[in-house]
Amino acid sequence: MEYVSVPDSGGFVLIDLPNAPESTGIVRWARKILKDGAAGLARSMTYSYAALGLKVSGASAGISADPKVRGESVEAFGANLADAVGDRRVFLDAGKGVSEADLAPLRVLDTRHTMYFDPETHQALTNQGVLAAAAWAHGPLAGARVAIDGGGDGEVSLARAALAEGARVVALGGRTLASGFDAEVLDAWAGDADGVLPGEAVADGLHTGSDVAFVGAKTNSVDHDRMAGVAAPVVVPYARLAVTTRALAVAARADRRVLPDFVTVAGPLSAQWPSDGATAESVATTVRNLITEVLAALPGGDDGLVLEACIAAEAFLSTWQDELPFGRPI
Repeated sequence: MEYVSVPDSGGFVLIDLPNAPESTGIVRWARKILKDGAAGLARSMTYSYAALGLKVSGASAGISADPKVRGESVEAFGANLADAVGDRRVFLDAGKGVSEADLAPLRVLDTRHTMYFDPETHQALTNQGVLAAAAWAHGPLAGARVAIDGGGDGEVSLARAALAEGARVVALGGRTLASGFDAEVLDAWAGDADGVLPGEAVADGLHTGSDVAFVGAKTNSVDHDRMAGVAAPVVVPYARLAVTTRALAVAARADRRVLPDFVTVAGPLSAQWPSDGATAESVATTVRNLITEVLAALPGGDDGLVLEACIAAEAFLSTWQDELPFGRPI
């Protein structure tokens, strides 16, 4: 993994596979962005691409700056990134603390399709991949009880998509409702900034009786203690690095299936360089088929799906890398 400093910005970029034709990832801003966290995100992206059979590297960038000079630092990052990375093609998306408008200077050289940058399309493709993975592990979601880790905009979007498949959303963040939160309730709640979802407030919605748990409210959202109380037999991440390594061990002992996050969240990557004439709808179909195929190809033995997916990704990496990157995204 190569570290590249971006002059005058307090920023850096980590490129996981420096010899890759393209590298993509996110850029985040905060007072202090830790390299270890950025490295984990870059490695996760690399394994996503490998799982999909694409010769693309993961990358991750950070801008560490005081809030008083945030604007100047982000501007300098955008202005100086191209010179810092040289002839390597590094394409970055807006992460925490950074907006798409901040990265407008980077889009001049960005070869990815415009649909990839549409927030609604991006979220919809994430949902489709996550739900396809859940359906592969659980079976059709019609009638299934699902619990969703957080209660933000992304989680509400996932809840709506799950409802469209006939699932019953029995937990959303810290609220539970045995009969399920329906679309009408979500609409009313979304339109009321001070509103509260109906149902019961609980310490942890993932501990509510359910068939599928969707996790990813934050990095390492599910640690070993929390995993011990997860009620669902199937755990599907909707964000990267959502489940800790110790939590995977707890899940294995409980015969709970945890799906590999670098596969379940890979849906939007299919919109970066789609085939000619592709539409958001056709890419969504591609995403569902592709995520299902990747998971179905895993042996399903005693090693667990996450480790099996890592091994499969490494098999592809070995076809075009002389050495495998050190360390897995778990």
